[in-house]
Order: sequence, then structure tokens, then C-alpha cells
Amino acid sequence: MARLDHRRSRGRYGTRVGSMCVVIVALLVAGCSSPASSLPEPTPPADAIREDIDSVFGTLYGEDAVRAVLVQQHGELVYEQYQQGTADDTWDVRGVTRAVTSTLIGIAIDRGLISGVDATLGQLLPGYAAVLTPETAAIQLKAVLTHTANFAPTSEERDIRGTPADLYAQPDWVATILADRAARGPGDGRFLFSDMGTHILAAVVAQATGTSPLRFAQAVLFDPLDIDVAPLWEERFSPGSDPAVLLQEYQQADVAWPADPQGVNLGYTHLRLHATDLVRIGQLMLDEGVWGDEQIVSATWAVQATTPVVATIGYGTISYGYQWWVDPQRGVFYAQGEGGTAVVVDPVRDAVAVIASEVAIDDPRGNHGYASSTAVGLAALLLADLPKDSG
Repeated sequence: MARLDHRRSRGRYGTRVGSMCVVIVALLVAGCSSPASSLPEPTPPADAIREDIDSVFGTLYGEDAVRAVLVQQHGELVYEQYQQGTADDTWDVRGVTRAVTSTLIGIAIDRGLISGVDATLGQLLPGYAAVLTPETAAIQLKAVLTHTANFAPTSEERDIRGTPADLYAQPDWVATILADRAARGPGDGRFLFSDMGTHILAAVVAQATGTSPLRFAQAVLFDPLDIDVAPLWEERFSPGSDPAVLLQEYQQADVAWPADPQGVNLGYTHLRLHATDLVRIGQLMLDEGVWGDEQIVSATWAVQATTPVVATIGYGTISYGYQWWVDPQRGVFYAQGEGGTAVVVDPVRDAVAVIASEVAIDDPRGNHGYASSTAVGLAALLLADLPKDSG
């Protein structure tokens, strides 16, 4: 198996130790797995994983949807399978994009380009002062990161392309989102999941760095992780143009991230990456921001982003960090994408599991929670086949 070089986690085991109950929803219900080390005759992890994949592939999506399954422990890929594709192929990771946007915020803070999570939108987006009311100008970055700022909630009845249809007609998406938020009012400060709020995070990255989120990511995140994004593809949606034409070009691109009319990449969706790239991102967060001998994002950010910051509503015991979902009872954190993609990280097992799928956006499973939640469930099931880390 290939090796994705990394440095082992430093100190996280003491803060994230918990029993690993499988994170299964809807179609998959399972109890806690016994660690392989307790079995009289341990089953090799790859064999156990293969058996689970064979038993659940059809249940979850059907073999026409799952494209890649990768499981890594201690920096080594212990299982890697592709269907109708290879390691060279890329897929739209959809909502996993949010975790990348969050990491860019953390790097910008580390570099002093953003003062911190207490910075306000008025300070961070001075070019939008005309549409910021005193109340919206005072919104702190932390509230946007944790979906507690009352931006318009993500609707499950989205346009076929996965984005609220009315945004395509707007000349300035960020101004439209901010104006809508001003009209909505402050809300009650509780968790309200919002793709529009996450796009504001991408706008903050662009303002703070003076470049697009994709170009900033290439320099400070992708290149250090050996994620090849050349040639850059970040074409813009334009008012009056047909989004379907642009998205057809997008489907032919390799690594890609479309942008709004101002050149702000969609902070919440449509980043195209290889499945191995997702493993690298998960491993980076597992190792508290370290890759090789380089601190890519601070340990402070990596831990804060992936530990509970706010309680969620309607998601059971799952909590939320900075654009990462956190299950403290089961000891995992994860990013998930509509259409069946997930990155699940298990610090207790020093492991990362990635599922990449292609449930079509117009498939009834594609825009609802079915595909993403079941991808998380499958990834957690596979991680449970691994022995717990003894370090």
C-alpha cells in the first residue's frame, strides 16, 4: 500500500479518548466493536474491512455510486478500493469543501492576516459596509464558523446544481447574502446550518489574503500536502450565463473549485479533489496541523476546529466545531458531503477513513442527508475494524 507521510498525533489521545461506537444512521445500526487485539485470532484489518464493504455497498448506495474507499492507520493505507475509477480521478467532494475553507481561515489567523475568531464582519469585510447594518457588522467570525450567526439555512430543496438557484442571477453573491442576513435579523444564537454563511467565510479568506481561496489554498495548504492543483480551474458563475455550461466544463476539469462573480470560490461546495487528497486533509487534522516536519496550520486551530464548540439541533448528540462535525461520545470528528462523501477521523485508532461517491445532484439521495450520513456511517464502520492505538 502507498504511504502518505505524516507525523504522529501529539497529545490528542488524552483529550479525545472515548469508546468507539459505530456512527451509523438510518440503514446501519451497530453496537460498539471489540478491538481486534481482544480476539483470540485477530482478523487482519484489510480482510475485516473488505468483508464489511462487501456486505454494505449495495445497502448504502449501490455499486454505481461509490467510487473510492480508503482507510489509513498510523500513516499507512491499509485498505484502498476504487470502482469505475482510479486514484488519479477526482470527484466533487461537495460539503467536505467546508472543512477546507475552515482550515484556510485558521492558516490566515496563524499568519496574522485575520486577528482571530473574535474579529467582526465589519472589520473583515470593509468593502461591504454599504450592506452591513450595525448588527450584522458586529457578527463575530466564530459565529459564522459555528453556524450560529443566523444566515439563511441550507435548504434541502436546492437547485439541481446544488446551489440556491436565486444566487445565480445576482451580480454579487456576498452582498446578496449579507443583505439577506440583515433582513433576517439576529436570530436566537442557536445552531442553524447555512451554506451561505460558509460562503461568507470564503469571502473573508479572499479579503484577508488578497487572492482567491483556491490560490491561497494552493500556496499554503495543497502544495505542502503534495496535492496537485495545476492547472488551476476556478471559473466564475456570471449573471445571465447558463450555470449548466460552466458545470459541464467543471466536470471535465481535474482539481477544480468554481467561484462566484467576484472570484470568491464557493466556500461550501464543488471543490474537486482526489480521494487520497481527502486522506491527507484528514491526517493533517489528526496530527494537529503537522505534515512531515512542517506545521501547516497551528495545533491550536486544528484542535479547536475539530472539538465541540456548539451543540447542534436535530443531530442527536453530534456537536460542531469550526466547520467540522464532532461526535465526542464516539471519539470521532468528520466532514461530510452531499452525494455520499465523507472524511472520518478516529484519534483513538490513529486512523482516517475516506468514502468518495457520485450520487447525482438530481438523485433524491443527493441533496438530502441520506447519502452523506450513510457515508459517515460506512467510514466509521470500517474504522471500527481497526485495532485501537496502543500509543
